[in-house]
Amino acid sequence: MRKPHETHPEPALTFDPPANLANVTVILVEPAVPGNIGSSARAMKTMGLRDLVVVNGPKFKGESEAVKMGHGAWDLLECAREVSTWQQATEGIHWLIGTTHRKRRAQFPQTLPAREAAQKIAALSQKNRVGLVFGREESGLSDIELRRCQELTTVPSGAEHPALNLSQAVMLYSYEVFVASMGVVPVQPKNLATIHELESLLKHLGESLAKVGFRPHQGDPDSFLRSLRRVMGRAPLEKRDVNVLHRICQQIDYYVATHGDRGTGETPRSAIRPLTPA
Repeated sequence: MRKPHETHPEPALTFDPPANLANVTVILVEPAVPGNIGSSARAMKTMGLRDLVVVNGPKFKGESEAVKMGHGAWDLLECAREVSTWQQATEGIHWLIGTTHRKRRAQFPQTLPAREAAQKIAALSQKNRVGLVFGREESGLSDIELRRCQELTTVPSGAEHPALNLSQAVMLYSYEVFVASMGVVPVQPKNLATIHELESLLKHLGESLAKVGFRPHQGDPDSFLRSLRRVMGRAPLEKRDVNVLHRICQQIDYYVATHGDRGTGETPRSAIRPLTPA
């Protein structure tokens, strides 16, 4: 565990939460233990969701288990609303989607895969308040509760059992809703090497290979350099990639300079034509 005085490392990809996430409410119906509420709060905060409602749950504010499992999301836990009825939990909500692991009969609302449901939540929450409802750890949502939802959603899985636990399901849906709300997730720009830097690397490679007696096919260095260009052109090289390859060449240069030919019978370096980019 990180010590109190240590700083948090910078995450690789972090973005400001899309504004529509403020219209998404996560509703936990009768969760059994404070730890699952804490874990759910942490999952929500990580993905930019802030509105948590707990229906008939255990005492969790200030409870050690919830605090431990909700590491970093204590503000969300403190702001979570505790209610005793479905009506209180869904007040002001325009659209409800309930989560389920079990196959339902035809009279129930349509069941959407998690990703498709998240896309619908992202679209509807632009102008409306949406409630995402999770049921009890052991039995999920009751039939009556599910019939009160406009649609149902489930997580496609590779096995009938076991199902995801409560906080795992909250994490998965929070992530899917976040990504769907982001649209195209931007990636960090790469610090690409310039053409001149690549040509300098090719020149260095040719010189270093010549020093260790490398002979290209049919003695044609230009042909070999064309092959090297093709290899390097398969993916754009970053400046740091070029620096790594220069470092390898420098080590070759250093070894040759400090060891010489040492009677190995190899062709003297002075007789080898270096590979020079055309």
